[in-house]
Amino acid sequence: MSHSDATESFEIERKYEVGSTEELPSAAAFEALGMVLGAQERYELEAGYFDTPELSLGRLRVAVRRRRGGKDEGWHLKEKGDGGARELLWPYSEQPPAGLRAEIAERIGAQGFERLRRIALLHTERTVARVGGDSGAELVELADDRVRATNELSGRRQSWREWEAEVMPGADPAILDRIEPLLAAAGAARVRGTSKIQRTMAVR
Repeated sequence: MSHSDATESFEIERKYEVGSTEELPSAAAFEALGMVLGAQERYELEAGYFDTPELSLGRLRVAVRRRRGGKDEGWHLKEKGDGGARELLWPYSEQPPAGLRAEIAERIGAQGFERLRRIALLHTERTVARVGGDSGAELVELADDRVRATNELSGRRQSWREWEAEVMPGADPAILDRIEPLLAAAGAARVRGTSKIQRTMAVR
């Protein structure tokens, strides 16, 4: 792989569908589990997703996006696996960086890269809070996302709300099992195997 100019991480998360009025569990609910709920932070995110018209990358379980806003602004390549998603991040730029170009060409060829276009645009109002243990170590990040998405191949528009629970680096993924009952009690329903871009493009 040729991603030496990228930052690499491995993402383990769960998604939950919620209605318009549900609220994240309270600090007291987490305290009952021996955890501490941090302060909320709010972000406005804009993400353009790129693929060929026939979704060559999507069929390989790969997503490429350019995001503005938030703590990880830039170009992302996410590759889903059985236990989570490998993610490469490059700094923001108008054109795809060389390392990303090489990653894409390795998967769909140089001709495939030349056919790349923006296939979707997502606007997300994100509220984030991190949950820590008694030791102060951060365990999981909770995100409350209100999404407006446009499929730029079909023109179809959608809006929805979802919660994400993502394991923090170094934390035990079992933390997701511990907090899931709290999220369910707050009105969240687990969604398996469907990312924002899959939902936007109606790819299952």
